Amino acid sequence: MWYRILVGCTLLTLTVGQNAKTSTLSLNCATPAKPGSCTLRSLKVQLGDIFVPSREASVPAKYVVIENSKLEFLPEELLNQFPQLDELRTVDVGLKKLLPSTFAKSLQLRRLDASSNLIQSIPTNVYGSCMSLEELNVANNKLHLFSGIELIGCSKLRQLNVSSNQLIDFSWDAVSNLRSLQIVDLSYNLIPTLTITKFVKNIYASNNHIHTLETDDNSFIFALEQLHLAKNRLRNVDVLARFGKMTYIDLSYNRLLSVDFALFKNMRSLQTLNLAYNNIFTVTTSELKPLSLQLVDLSHNELTNLKAVDTAGIGSVETLHLDGNYLVSFELAKGATNFQRLRAVSLDGNDWICKDLDDILMQLKTKKVTITPGGKSTCGSYQVVRNGFCCRDLGVSFEEVVLLKSEKLAEIQQSATTPRSLATSTVRPLQAAVTQRVNTATTKPPTRVDHISGEKKQNQIALLESQITILNEENRTLKASLARMQQELAAVSEKLNRCKSSTNQRSGKTVLID
Repeated sequence: MWYRILVGCTLLTLTVGQNAKTSTLSLNCATPAKPGSCTLRSLKVQLGDIFVPSREASVPAKYVVIENSKLEFLPEELLNQFPQLDELRTVDVGLKKLLPSTFAKSLQLRRLDASSNLIQSIPTNVYGSCMSLEELNVANNKLHLFSGIELIGCSKLRQLNVSSNQLIDFSWDAVSNLRSLQIVDLSYNLIPTLTITKFVKNIYASNNHIHTLETDDNSFIFALEQLHLAKNRLRNVDVLARFGKMTYIDLSYNRLLSVDFALFKNMRSLQTLNLAYNNIFTVTTSELKPLSLQLVDLSHNELTNLKAVDTAGIGSVETLHLDGNYLVSFELAKGATNFQRLRAVSLDGNDWICKDLDDILMQLKTKKVTITPGGKSTCGSYQVVRNGFCCRDLGVSFEEVVLLKSEKLAEIQQSATTPRSLATSTVRPLQAAVTQRVNTATTKPPTRVDHISGEKKQNQIALLESQITILNEENRTLKASLARMQQELAAVSEKLNRCKSSTNQRSGKTVLID
């Protein structure tokens, strides 16, 4: 069988099959072509085909694209026709394998894009000395392992993309000393552990199974600036405290239960901290060292109360996302002075009490903070719409609700230790307790009692009684929420019980394996 393909005027001889006759294969650069470039189309090379080197003149193209072709492997002899090859694109051409020494003579090759193919493994010496290689893209293939040995000697390599493969292991040992390597993309794989080396600046590792972060315990200065770890299985990220040059951290869609903002205190250049879609119940600031952040995203977590002392570590943030939590309290100083640089905030989809929400909105508007409009969430049956946000109209603040319930709890506890004959005179219904508080409050100052009629007192009592009815409904809602949280905690405990401990052979540390 004979094929003819012309590259300029270059001819290659191809033997198809073991017993097939040899034929001349001409490689023809598509026209029009930019100076120094060559586009090859409609090539067909199968495993077993043998190329015989051509004696014809080579082509001076530096940029070569192979498209609309079916190449089960990439013949070395084909590449040898381009001695000045600087960049090669073989995207979606059906490549099944790269043969050893495929690029051994392509000494000037700086960029290689072999993405969207069917490559399952990479030979250790496929790139030869790779003395000029700067960018390597083998994304969207069928790789299961990446040893990194094939990159030894690639001292100029700056970008490595192995995303969207089926990697279950990525070994950093061979690439840890590549000082020029700045960007590594490992996203959309099955990697369980991520090792962070001291020279890499940007790591993209979202959509993996990462539950453990490791680094070199003997290194103290790291170049890492951006870390993308969304949609993994992280529960502990304490190792991040070692990276002082961070500017961007994405930990969204993980399994974090709590965050101490002191963890980021040495990251003086940190601009974005994304903690959305975790299971964060509490945030704290154990050591105060505010960061000048542009964005902190705490949306869609399990937060219920944000105290000023706990958010002090992000007090200099410009944009704060709090939507989609269970917040009933957000402590703001007068004029929101505890958030000095705040310019925008989102509050929708929480469990606000209307009185507290009104105060929060007033303080934010005093500071001219842009408030993301509400209305994205459906209000519950016990909520009303106030200023575009869902809230519970109890007529009292969250602190007053807590105080009333604390008094009731104290009386119940007291009744448990009081003889039954005295219990009826000690335990009062919540309604009676509130009524007595109102009567006491209205009768304490004599100057106020004189002009308050009995009818007005009755109206106040009736108002409080209606509020107590709402409180009772809320009590049932809180019990339901508590039951749900207990179920979630039980699920977390069950997962922890299934975890096994293992000793990492590289670092000697004990880690949990999900």
